[in-house]
Amino acid sequence: MSIVFKILKKTVVLLFSCLIAFVCGFLLWRIFSSGDPSSMKVISANDRLCEAYSQKGDGLYMFKQEQRSITSGENNYGYFSITDYVIIPDANQIQTVFRYNTSTLEKTAEDFGFDSVPSREDEVYDVTVLVAIDLTSDVKEDNSGNDPASVKFVRCHGKMTLSDTKNLYNYRRFVFQLDDADIDLQELMDKELLLAIYADICYKGAIDYDKPYGTLCLYDFASENVRVKLDRKDEKALEEYSDD
Repeated sequence: MSIVFKILKKTVVLLFSCLIAFVCGFLLWRIFSSGDPSSMKVISANDRLCEAYSQKGDGLYMFKQEQRSITSGENNYGYFSITDYVIIPDANQIQTVFRYNTSTLEKTAEDFGFDSVPSREDEVYDVTVLVAIDLTSDVKEDNSGNDPASVKFVRCHGKMTLSDTKNLYNYRRFVFQLDDADIDLQELMDKELLLAIYADICYKGAIDYDKPYGTLCLYDFASENVRVKLDRKDEKALEEYSDD
């Protein structure tokens, strides 16, 4: 009886150890596989940004905030994510990395009644930024509302500069040049008129900016700005772009 008990004990311990190893391995796989692909970790070089970099060098001011990065609404929970972004007043631009799972395509097909699920290569989503501007700077109590008498909203359309995939995730990098929407980001910040910046996601086949498919906040006036610095890969991309 004691021999049987020892065998059973060793079997249970072995099975339990295998279970722990499997769970740890799965968690590690999720951690390392969910990170952005290397292509998305390099800033998109462009004329305006290179001009600002040539003038400012290491003093180029870029920042982001600690905001919720994944949609969590009842109708879009986990659908979309802004995995990384940077606000660059010196270049009057915003860059974002937009991510969605292949299961999001399945949900979109279900939500909009498609006969088939869109391909991963299809450009299914419209991504814009919406800037909230304070019209009554002398009155701070109305900053959190949407009264058109106190808050002005300006939408900026961007340019997709890169697309990539990694495992189940699909990535798009966007550049939003705020000059295109007649917005001067630095001026708004200097005058303390910048209230918020949102990233709105719509299905391209049924764009409704009044009711976006998903919305994520990139900036709000009450949150702390976290400075972001160019790394060597970013600097190399800017230098190579300038040389061309």
